[in-house]
Amino acid sequence: MAISSYLADVWSVTEFRNPELSGYAEAQLLQDTRLGIQTMAGLSLLTQACVALLLLSKGLGSAYFSTNIVLGALSLHVLISAAFVNDIRALHVLGMAFLTIGALAVTFLAHRIGDLNIGMIAAIVMLFVAIPLVPWALREAVVVVGLTYLLLTTSLISVPGRFEAGSLWVLQLLVLGSAVVGVVVTGRNTFIRKQDIRARFELEIAHDEMALLSMKDHLTGAWNRRFLAERFPEIAHGCRENGQTLHVAILDIDDFKGLNDQFGHQVGDEILVAISKILIRQLGENGYLIRLGGDEFQILYFGDYLEGLINRSIVQLQNEPVAANLAGQRMVTLSAGIVSAAPDETAKLEVLYKTADKALYSAKNDRPTAVQAINLGDTLARTGTWRL
Repeated sequence: MAISSYLADVWSVTEFRNPELSGYAEAQLLQDTRLGIQTMAGLSLLTQACVALLLLSKGLGSAYFSTNIVLGALSLHVLISAAFVNDIRALHVLGMAFLTIGALAVTFLAHRIGDLNIGMIAAIVMLFVAIPLVPWALREAVVVVGLTYLLLTTSLISVPGRFEAGSLWVLQLLVLGSAVVGVVVTGRNTFIRKQDIRARFELEIAHDEMALLSMKDHLTGAWNRRFLAERFPEIAHGCRENGQTLHVAILDIDDFKGLNDQFGHQVGDEILVAISKILIRQLGENGYLIRLGGDEFQILYFGDYLEGLINRSIVQLQNEPVAANLAGQRMVTLSAGIVSAAPDETAKLEVLYKTADKALYSAKNDRPTAVQAINLGDTLARTGTWRL
């Protein structure tokens, strides 16, 4: 991989060429980023607590102690705030601000006491070492390193003679070394992390596609019984939430066995495929077609006037090649029983199916030429028979 391509890939941990993959990466990394920042802040808080105990035991000056208190308070604030931030970019800014302010506090202490001791140098180096704790990318690492290094360099050398030249050289070498290590480790981690995210995304897509295929009827492309069993509660809940009436229809082809016996199963399959194709297209996003088995289908519909949709489908079916081939040889009819559940009702699949199925058999026995309402106990259902 070319260096330029590698750098472009590790510049951002959430940006991919595929927008859907970018959104997936943000969702996956949000919790990891929060945990990384909280770990960094928690370790800093623990360090400040230990330093505070050391300062109290040694009786060092108030400048040390006040800086220690400020850094401890900042660490606690970041630790708590990160738990309530739900945007990955805001978490990045929070982490970068924490490291930059930490460097500023150490620099301010050095100016206040007029000394740059080994403890301060170690504290600054630790800031750079902490960069890889957060799962951000090269972009954020470069910003933190650049800001911190610029702050340290301009601040510590701005007053000639304030600090020993040896201490400044040691600080420069350690800061540059730790900065390079932090940036390199961050870039490597970002590359590995993005490869992992991409692999997980593709694996989940493949899994979802397999799960979807397992819910499809291989012949007609309609949904199957497994889909009905797993998704019906969700569909019924959505209708209640949106104030929509859920229409359930059971329909099949009259004397489908006789049709198969006369013309062969291939013709029967062609009819099933044509019916499914047109009904699926007519239902669109307002419903689902489920093949229950053989020539029996179930429709879940939450649009307006299901009978009208079936009428439009029959008109289109009459123009299909398989219907034209049967013209004059056999009359093919399709019967349906339809029942509806209002938004304020609790839609139960078993009850709706039994009611619609009774209405279907009523249609087969009476063969109504138009849709008609019938009473089945306390339920008002509709029946209809259509000629293909």
